[in-house]
Amino acid sequence: MKLFTKSAFKQALFCPASLYYYYDREHYANQMNEDDFLQALADGGNQVGDLAKVYYDVQPDADLAPIMGYDQSVERTKELFKQDTINIAEAAFRWENCFVRADIIEKKGNVINLIEVKAKSWDPSKDVFAKGGSVTKGILEYVYDVAFQKYVIQNALGPEYKVVALLMLADKTVVADYNGINQLFHVVKTHDGKSAIVRQPKAAELRKYKHVLTAFPVDELAASIIAGTTGEQEALMGCKFQDFVNEMSRQYVKHERHFCPVTANCFACPFYSNEKTPGMLDGKKECWQEVENFTEEDFSRPSVSELWCGLLGAKPLKKELVAARKFFMSDLKEDDIPESKPVDSGLRPSDRRILQIALTTGNDAMLAPFKANMHDGVYLDIPGLSAEMATWQYPLHMIDFETTAVALPLYEGLHPYEQVAFQFSHHIIRRDGTIEHVGQYLNTVPLHNPNFDFVRELKRQLETDNGTIFRYATHENSILRAMHDQLANSSAPDKKELMDFIDSITHYKDGRAEIAGPRDMVDLLEMVRKYYYHPSMKGSNSIKVVLPAILNSSKAIQTKYSKPIYGSLIPSKNFKNGATKAWVTFKPDGTVENPYKHLDSIATFLGVTDDELERFDSTYKPEGESIANGGAALAAYTKLQFSTPAEAKALAEALLRYCELDTMSMVFIWEYFHENTGI
Repeated sequence: MKLFTKSAFKQALFCPASLYYYYDREHYANQMNEDDFLQALADGGNQVGDLAKVYYDVQPDADLAPIMGYDQSVERTKELFKQDTINIAEAAFRWENCFVRADIIEKKGNVINLIEVKAKSWDPSKDVFAKGGSVTKGILEYVYDVAFQKYVIQNALGPEYKVVALLMLADKTVVADYNGINQLFHVVKTHDGKSAIVRQPKAAELRKYKHVLTAFPVDELAASIIAGTTGEQEALMGCKFQDFVNEMSRQYVKHERHFCPVTANCFACPFYSNEKTPGMLDGKKECWQEVENFTEEDFSRPSVSELWCGLLGAKPLKKELVAARKFFMSDLKEDDIPESKPVDSGLRPSDRRILQIALTTGNDAMLAPFKANMHDGVYLDIPGLSAEMATWQYPLHMIDFETTAVALPLYEGLHPYEQVAFQFSHHIIRRDGTIEHVGQYLNTVPLHNPNFDFVRELKRQLETDNGTIFRYATHENSILRAMHDQLANSSAPDKKELMDFIDSITHYKDGRAEIAGPRDMVDLLEMVRKYYYHPSMKGSNSIKVVLPAILNSSKAIQTKYSKPIYGSLIPSKNFKNGATKAWVTFKPDGTVENPYKHLDSIATFLGVTDDELERFDSTYKPEGESIANGGAALAAYTKLQFSTPAEAKALAEALLRYCELDTMSMVFIWEYFHENTGI
């Protein structure tokens, strides 16, 4: 019999119906199971957990992580509890149908400090755990997690013990005074594809330095949750905490189904089967069939989950549409799309959504306002785009950054989750149309904070002319503003010069005023959003989705780049000495293959398969911008910090070619715009 664990409890909070599929993991596909190693590299959760063991000086015989099984781990915990004072990792407790493994237990006589460790950032100077009698939304799942553990452990131990709940988080107010905390906890892949931590011997020294993790007291709030007095419980669970735990644990151990009304969250259900999980059952499909009587044909119809939305105030549009039982794009009318504010030129967000619906459903009446800018089934506003392009000054500079912000600081002097800019790529387009991969930067020196060198090299490459600089999305502007703040607080001798450079190519707010530098970067993503739409993009504007759409929109680009001219006619920093690249290849159906699929694989150097990397690349941010290969890139950079020289060289080459394609993708977008406007 399987017991109701804290993982099962968290699954029930997400969706009670999914408990049935979570229980039967042997038969139901779960896409969340596929990315364990890569996600561990990217988010640092395992590293944070292991650092907590160091801080609490958990001895090897008191670390119960290797002990599997309910009974064995509970019995070992009871043995250790005979000691008056002891710190235990992964202590096990069972009460009725519930079973928990606590990250850290600090036993001081009859007082039991329960420390739940998370890789979440927390700023105690401004963040709060509860407001107005309700748990704060952004921290809710973590506080409920520790409340569940407190509930089980207190009942398991009895009234003679006092269980005190604490939540250990990455404290953003702490500056690391040890260089390379992150590198002391190597993430490795186990034989079964999971992740594990190899702790370096020097990690024990960290107890003497500033602790970047802080255990914040949440006991009173956890007690209120257990008592059922916090304000969010009815909306979250439909009942009080203890009733929820009793019912969910009963259903779980008996493996009973509990179907729920469909909500917008159901689109994100991970319990679905695809080509990566052949032969596995599809729980997501079973729910829709049972609750909404979906047929097999319905699953192939374009759904509202594909609609480009972003965040619309406090109520996301998809939530409202599903609540109105509008599940398919064909269900939508213009009145279903809230009207956006007027814009100076191009598509408003609401226009773009209506355009997507019209092209997806073939609704000619809805498409009518856009007909003037339709070209062979593709929307391209040539007059609007031409007006924008006429303001650009040659040579044009395409830049893309790779960055990381991890829980355990990579370098001394950084806060948890403070930005590190470790790589950029730079393509240039001259007035005569010649293109060159003219520059790049990648830090390969372990224990060296690259941020200021990154800005110095970027400045050196961009200050030779006054040409327009392009980014894709807001990331580059945000990173440079973060570097500006770091420089302001530094003693770098050239900090004023570097800060002035950043001010010249970025924009920022000073109070209510928006300040833009004379060479403020142009967001190529905004050009795409306002003036271009290909039906294959669906609800995404990620460059990795826009790129194949652009390539399939232009026969001229296909003809040009199906030849291996890149590295010869178009100089490259990475394809040289006879190495060339044909960026355009074709699928059997004649459409262009996504060039990102033909990069030299980072996967090999990360110790994962291409399929695993592709699954990791399917994760998207709320606005549709992919963290995709960017996530794999930051994982590769983290691994590069402690790789062998040969492995580091291979990782660096893969990273350089990946980032180069990001800026070359921006060149492709410009070429398509130039082809159609002549500007």
